[in-house]
Parts: sequence; structure tokens; C-alpha cells
Amino acid sequence: MNERELNQQTAEQIMSADGLNGKPYRPGDWVALLDGKVVGVAEDLDDAVQVLRRLDPDPKRGMIFRVGPPVLDVIR
Repeated sequence: MNERELNQQTAEQIMSADGLNGKPYRPGDWVALLDGKVVGVAEDLDDAVQVLRRLDPDPKRGMIFRVGPPVLDVIR
């Protein structure tokens, strides 16, 4: 599995109802991921970018996303 896939998998777990490893994340938080691991959580996008770039200055590495409210799936 490549880094992008690892980050995507971790982001999906965080966005799930259970959060990551049982730790919930608040809607509006910016989460920085590197190699499938959470390396920072911030209320501001710039802060999340700074945390990620301190660990790896390569702009092609890592992922930052904003936690949103849970989405309810409706099946009719």
C-alpha cells in the first residue's frame, strides 16, 4: 500500500462514527497525516500545514483534511 492509500484509509477511519482507535475528532479540526499516521490536529489550516512541513518539507507527501460532521446515509 502506498502513502496516499495509507493516508486515505486513516482519514476514512477518522471520519467514521468511531473515530481512529476510539478517539473521536471534532468537526472543524484540521488533521495532518504522514505515512498513514496522525502527526497533528489543529483548529487552523496554516497550523496543520506547519506541523506537517516541519516533519517533511516535501509538498508531495502527507495529507491534510478537515473533519466534517457525520453524514447520515439514508436508504429508501
